[in-house]
Amino acid sequence: MRIAIYSRKSKWTGKGESIENQLVMCKEYVRANFSEVKEEDISDYEDEGFSGKNTTRPQFQRMMMDLRKEHYDYLICYKLDRLGRNLFDFVTLIEELNQWKTSFISIKERFDTSTPIGRAMMYFTGVLAQMEREQIAERVRDNMLMLARSGRWLGGTTPLGFHSKKDEVITWNNKKKTSYLLTVNEEEMTMVRFIYREFLSRQSLSQLNTYFLQNNIKTRNSKEYQISTIRDILTNPVYCTADAEAYDYFLQLGCQVCIEKDELEGKQGIISYGKTSSLKYKNKKEAPTEWIISVAKHKGIIRGRDWVRVQKILYANKKKGDCFRKVQNPVSLLSGILYCKCGYAMRPKNYPEDRLDERGNRTFAYICSQKEKSKRKNCKTANIHGNTLDQLILKEVFAYTKPDNSMIENIGKLRDGLSARQCDAGNEIVMLNNIRNEKENRIKQLIVSLSKSDGNDSFVKYIEEQVNQFDTECKEIQKRITDISLTYRNEAFDQSKMDRLVDQIGSFPKSVELLSVHDIREYLRSIIEKVVWDGVDAHIYFRY
Repeated sequence: MRIAIYSRKSKWTGKGESIENQLVMCKEYVRANFSEVKEEDISDYEDEGFSGKNTTRPQFQRMMMDLRKEHYDYLICYKLDRLGRNLFDFVTLIEELNQWKTSFISIKERFDTSTPIGRAMMYFTGVLAQMEREQIAERVRDNMLMLARSGRWLGGTTPLGFHSKKDEVITWNNKKKTSYLLTVNEEEMTMVRFIYREFLSRQSLSQLNTYFLQNNIKTRNSKEYQISTIRDILTNPVYCTADAEAYDYFLQLGCQVCIEKDELEGKQGIISYGKTSSLKYKNKKEAPTEWIISVAKHKGIIRGRDWVRVQKILYANKKKGDCFRKVQNPVSLLSGILYCKCGYAMRPKNYPEDRLDERGNRTFAYICSQKEKSKRKNCKTANIHGNTLDQLILKEVFAYTKPDNSMIENIGKLRDGLSARQCDAGNEIVMLNNIRNEKENRIKQLIVSLSKSDGNDSFVKYIEEQVNQFDTECKEIQKRITDISLTYRNEAFDQSKMDRLVDQIGSFPKSVELLSVHDIREYLRSIIEKVVWDGVDAHIYFRY
């Protein structure tokens, strides 16, 4: 009999249902109810620092892959909501487990899907878990709406042209309340007005970016402007004046506008909330229907009419750009992954139509976009013959699939090394947990001793010093456990990516003759992170 144990906690709090406690309780349940199961028949999967709102958790995904490949008799977790709080994901999981003839047990709720009543009660509890999550989300949304009405700046990197200023007020009960406001930095704001004025004149992000490169105009951090940087400035509502035109625009966009039209004076700026949702590693842009728009405390910079006009131009350009961004050269294979040593992308540039290679394809060169835009002012890296470079890269990729090539063997060794380190990490976590538990017991004993003391000052002081010392040591141990767990999780994810890379490299030579240029291009993007041309040599950086 084989058993999988899954544990999850959104964040470490030092108390309650920790990852370690969940795992211990699940194993105790197995020992009590499945005495024939050995330790090596149990596989455990731990996700720490991940929400249950969806299934995009590395160890959960790894567990699902293992369940599909190998048969497990039971999937056990401490509580139902450890698997997740989304009812659709939960029902889908149970249906998959039923297909694989894997029963699910929740030891806290005493649910067992091998019985009809267990399945019914579990679905009911899943509904309650999702309802709880939705209520929490609704309360958070209500708090955001209250904050929006205040027009405060909630923190983060201040937009170009603004400073963050502390504002303190004394409340009715004589308490100090601190908030932050945006105040205009006139020197930087001159640049913001210039960007809006020039964009309305040129109506092209690319042309404006080229102008900045050719005239050595840089950001406040002395870096070159990127198209994405200019776009962020042009689409940020913080510069827009809260007037009738802006009100109508955000209302039509579907935003939650926390102001009435007759309240607008056309002087203040706009503050927006909820444009991004904070994920573990990066911010994801939300749809306009999730935005909360309110009047800010800073003055408006760009009239609503002009700001809205900018948005409409950007939208129109984006629709036209859907075709423009597709690789127009029907031969180039490295578009999108080839970079110059200066850091900018290299793009294909066709030679005259009568210049063909031996295969009858039109010849082209790869040229640095920075070099082209700045008219050789910011980059002078030599162009590279595109047809030749493409074939050399293909040849190099083919070489990695040969039996005498050491890359795949080295990936295997690295993967084995990760497995060994994960085993060592697991043993170290067990040892550290034991040490921490001993120190926590010593703290309890010292507190009991203190309660029985006669109040002697020197004794009390000694006990307090000992308790503080043990408490500090416990916190340091827990930090070490958290660091090891994070490394363990990341390395497990790396192992799965290594397996995928080996499969992709091995299958390429067998199918390349059947693939179109577009398919080969997409395949290369899937296994190669980037190719860097330094003017003499091309350097390949594989993914993972």
